[in-house]
Amino acid sequence: KSRSSKRMAESAGPGTKVQFVEAAADGKPKTKNQPTQRYDRKEIQKRLDIENWMEQQLKDLYECQEDSYPELDIDDVLTIEESQREEKLKAYLKDAKKPIEGFVKELMEKALTIKV
Repeated sequence: KSRSSKRMAESAGPGTKVQFVEAAADGKPKTKNQPTQRYDRKEIQKRLDIENWMEQQLKDLYECQEDSYPELDIDDVLTIEESQREEKLKAYLKDAKKPIEGFVKELMEKALTIKV
């Protein structure tokens, strides 16, 4: 251990969590991966827009304002094999008070635009 990390460990009180930060070759601390490194900002915004659209559509389909509709997010949709999405979504949303076909069709189209 270096002197500074030894001092940090000694000065930490009981129950204190100590984290050691490794420095890169240039002396700057290494940073953890951020979501923006995995997706670009446009992709993140697209996902948020689709999530908000889905929430509004589900509220309308179930004729409610509160969370009394099935929980569904775009990542759930993307985990379903593409050939089975329509069938599984229709089965999942079978208790809706309004027709779901338009929602399912548009959701499937939107899902195809997202990078996985």
